[in-house]
Amino acid sequence: AGVVCCVAAGNSGRAGNSTVGSPGAAREAITVGATVGDPSHGWDEITDFSSRGPTADGRVKPDICLPGFNIIAARGSGTSLGRPVDDHYTSASGTSMATPHAAGAVALLFQAEPGLTPAQVKDRVLRAAQDMGQEPNWQGRGRENVLALARGQTAEPLPKKVPAPTPEPPPP
Repeated sequence: AGVVCCVAAGNSGRAGNSTVGSPGAAREAITVGATVGDPSHGWDEITDFSSRGPTADGRVKPDICLPGFNIIAARGSGTSLGRPVDDHYTSASGTSMATPHAAGAVALLFQAEPGLTPAQVKDRVLRAAQDMGQEPNWQGRGRENVLALARGQTAEPLPKKVPAPTPEPPPP
C-alpha cells in the first residue's frame, strides 16, 4: 500500500536469541533494536533488553538499531509511563523508544525524495546503518546514521573500541 512500517523489535533480549516476534518479524518492516552509548565518544552497544533474531524462518532481525535507553519523551498529563521528569516529559527505555527515531529518519528521507517506494526506503535505511561490530542478529545492519541516510550515503562502520592501555608496572 506504499506505507513504510517502522516497528519495535521488542524487549525480550535477556531471554536470548529468536526473541523478535510479530510484528517485528515481518519481512518488509524496518525492525528497530535499541542501543545505549555515545558513538561520538567511541562507544555504542546493543542494550541487553533489545530483542534478537533470527526470525522463525531464519532471517536476520532487527534491521537497524537506534538509541533506546533513558530517552526523554513527551507524556500525557496524569500518566506515569517510565520515570516522569516533570509534568510534560518522562524518561523511558525500550525498543519502542528507539523506533520513533527510525520513523523520523524515514520522514526526513521522504521529505527529500517523496517518490521513493517502501522497498527503496528500506534499502537506503539499511545502507546508512553503521556496523557496530556486534552479532548481526543483535544489531541488524547496525546503528542508523541519519545524516548518511539524508545524504543518500552508505555509512562507514563505527570505530572499534580501543581498550585502555595497560599501565606499566612500577619499577622494582
